Amino acid sequence: MYRLTLLLVLLGSTAPSSIAQSDSTWTTEVQGSVSFTQIGFRRWHDGGVSSLALGTGIHAQAARISGRAPQEHEVRLAFGIVKQNGIELRKSEDLIHVRSAVSFSGVPVFGRLSPAITFDFRSQFADGYQYNETDSGTDALRISGFLSPATFTQSIGLDYPVKTWLDLQLGIAAKETIVTIRSLRGRYKVSPDTPFRWQMGIAGLFIFDRTIFPNVDLKSTLTLFIAFNQQSPDTIWETLLTMKVNSWLQVNAEYTALFDRDLSPYIQRKQSLAAGISFKLL
Repeated sequence: MYRLTLLLVLLGSTAPSSIAQSDSTWTTEVQGSVSFTQIGFRRWHDGGVSSLALGTGIHAQAARISGRAPQEHEVRLAFGIVKQNGIELRKSEDLIHVRSAVSFSGVPVFGRLSPAITFDFRSQFADGYQYNETDSGTDALRISGFLSPATFTQSIGLDYPVKTWLDLQLGIAAKETIVTIRSLRGRYKVSPDTPFRWQMGIAGLFIFDRTIFPNVDLKSTLTLFIAFNQQSPDTIWETLLTMKVNSWLQVNAEYTALFDRDLSPYIQRKQSLAAGISFKLL
């Protein structure tokens, strides 16, 4: 129930006043998607593993580009499951991502630069497991859960719109790593006696968002945070290619690279290619 409540809060946080009011300076969109993949084999001479995958997501955006405080709010929610022959149901995708940015244009002393405030929140809905195959079966070790971990970053700095499709931001930031499940706090370098770790540092954000061909959109975001007490930056590089076949059918290709020594000593990568139904909710 608390996860459903969070979902409603996140959707409501996407500039609720812009949806309720008929303000022409606001543009809003809430889009849902469902993808389904099924592969079946029976006595197939080349072999193969039958699988069934289902993914669903919500992408909400609200933006105001005019006035002295242009702002953008974005929510991405995604969840997917996969079932393979002989293997129990597992999750394949799980994401809660909320980003808000407010800049203050028209300040003469800054010229093309604008003071800006940004907020970024990331977590997941369900427990995540690390699976190890053994002679006696499969061992599942829980490595994540709802708000375990979650990251919340706030920054104050300057925004520089290089082009309408390219934006750069740099500022002083605070980052909280939240782990509500006590047994997982050591895994993410959080003290057992407190549910979060607080850091101060410098944050950078680079956004490329452009229609590169008719009905083909490319959005690539590079997020950097380097704490004052660490040498290597926490880095998230997300690239999403959206190809709209028609008003309801689209193909998405996504690539994400994540490096955060507090989460893993290795560069983590995720890539996906999905075709499914897309529909507007608002």
